[in-house]
Amino acid sequence: MTGSLQIKNNIYYVVLNYKDESGKRKQKWISTELEIKGNKRKAESFLTKAVAEHENMKVSYNKNVLFSDYMANWLESVKNSIEPNTYESYRDIFKRYIETYFRDKKIMLQNMEPQNIQEYYAKQLKNGLSANTVIKQHANIRKALQHAVKMNLIPYNPADRVTLPKKNEYHANFYTAEQINILLDACKNEAVYTAILLSAFYGFRRSEVLGLKWSHVNFFNNTITVQDTVVQYNTVFDKKCTKNKSSRRTLPIIPQIKTYLTELKECQDKNSILLGNGYIHNDYICKRDNGEAFEPDYLTGRFVKIIRKYNLPKIRFHDLRHSAASVLLANGFSLKEIQEWLGHSNITTTANIYGHLLFQAKQNMAASLGEKINIR
Repeated sequence: MTGSLQIKNNIYYVVLNYKDESGKRKQKWISTELEIKGNKRKAESFLTKAVAEHENMKVSYNKNVLFSDYMANWLESVKNSIEPNTYESYRDIFKRYIETYFRDKKIMLQNMEPQNIQEYYAKQLKNGLSANTVIKQHANIRKALQHAVKMNLIPYNPADRVTLPKKNEYHANFYTAEQINILLDACKNEAVYTAILLSAFYGFRRSEVLGLKWSHVNFFNNTITVQDTVVQYNTVFDKKCTKNKSSRRTLPIIPQIKTYLTELKECQDKNSILLGNGYIHNDYICKRDNGEAFEPDYLTGRFVKIIRKYNLPKIRFHDLRHSAASVLLANGFSLKEIQEWLGHSNITTTANIYGHLLFQAKQNMAASLGEKINIR
């Protein structure tokens, strides 16, 4: 294989000359994205690296396909190795955004360049998608291309050479303890009250609170364990696992929660007897009077309606989790303790989400120092 530098539109391009497996001579143009002025040495270095990549990887040049076709096949190949809802989300993103764009452009897998991907991201942002959504798409595209590298279909991953948009930082809204009490008092007759109560108290994720089962509650030891989740993309799935290893956790049941859960269990048992064959039997804690479990989207939608109905400050259901954390922070608990309560995989996640709330703790520290140190 040989290579040379060529100039097109004031940009250095690497041109690779090679023979495919049938012996036919071919060329491949790769943009360095380097302008001519002052970048010759960088372009030469890029050329050397490109030639080495193509020679060392022993790429199979006779297996070129449309990138859209390749990614569709890749999705099917990973279907059984990822969670069903994860597959649904990957496939939905591919069908809604990625497939049509690259198919219309007729971009082949082996001709894919960083510039092609960069232009695609720019178009998505121009069409109104958020930076975070584009970053999620990038994750899928990169995984698909990384598999192509592994299979010796391409010499390197072009997705590794693009510039991603800056991720939008999200500062969660949250309720104070007083506002949580107002919410709980307002919705005590709602069917989803149990889910709201437990999420506000324990900081459960939506998937966690809907996945809670009576078999996870130990009334003798006064504990409740998070170990199953209910998730939804298009289909609803009951997963026998949590988001990550740290999310599986056992938390204490205080007397008030124990009393509530005991009464709730008795009520559900009575409903089972009264409705007979009309009762839907399952082990879920959060469910309707007839035993039917709540779908995740229903819980989210109903929560929004409750907030509006009682003219409460607008928050998402997930913000009950943030509210629990803010109450704990306000009462002097450390980020490490909150990390374990919420089931974050590492303390960095906790700090990134709630670090801005630590200012109140700093104010308390300053006030404490002011009481001890005389300032004249």
